[in-house]
This record gives sequence, structure tokens and C-alpha cells, in this order.
Amino acid sequence: MNETQHICDFIKNNHLLTLCTNSCSDLWCAHCYYIFDSNKMSLFIMTNESSHHSQLMILNKNIAGTIAPQPENISDIKGIQFKGHIEKLTNTEAETAKNLYYNIFCSAKFISAPIWEIELTMIKMTDNSLGFGKKLFWQR
Repeated sequence: MNETQHICDFIKNNHLLTLCTNSCSDLWCAHCYYIFDSNKMSLFIMTNESSHHSQLMILNKNIAGTIAPQPENISDIKGIQFKGHIEKLTNTEAETAKNLYYNIFCSAKFISAPIWEIELTMIKMTDNSLGFGKKLFWQR
């Protein structure tokens, strides 16, 4: 089994992440819809700069998060924890990323918000379908 491909397939088959941000003594989590670029190992989200998590991301670009569906059966548990570095995209990069995002989330066309890239630096995946508590790892 190719662990990286297994992780990428899981990320591609989901669409909602929990983003965790912090700065000094403040921290916050938020749910964001994402698209995934497996060639860059990056996630892309749209979120308004005025949100609390965006304000923290501006101060500290190191973030963490999770992608985890909610199965009822413990043997079906799959999910990832990740670390990354986030940047607000501008110019051509932003235009390209937004067009890809709009292809998946059509209603986002009506939202005025910047698009951000999460360059993944580390992923730990738990996949109980491969054996109870099975862990897969990827690191940049």
C-alpha cells in the first residue's frame, strides 16, 4: 500500500476541515470547506479576513487541523490530523485557485472572501479499516 496515495484519496473524498489557529494567548477553531491539490500537497479554503480565525492566521501562519467524517461504527473510523503553513493568495494564484474552488463549491461565487492556501507540512492519518488504530504518516 502506498501510504501517501491512501492519505490523498481520503482527503480528496472529503470536503470539510477543522482549522485551528492561535497567536500568543488566543486560539480558535473553525470549519472550512476545502479543495485539495495533491501535486502541491496543499488545501485551499475561502474565508473572510475579518473572521476571528483569519485575524489569528494573519498573526501566526502556522496552523493545524483535522479532517474527520463521523461514522457510527468504530471500525469505519478514518481521519487525519495535519499541520501546515497558511498564506492568503493574491493575483494570478488567487484567480486560479478560486476558479478551481468554484468548480466544486458553486455557491462560493457569491461570497466576497479571499482564498488561502494551506501548504501541508505533516499529516497523521488514522484508518481503522486497515486494522484497529492503524496510523499512516506523511511529512514534507
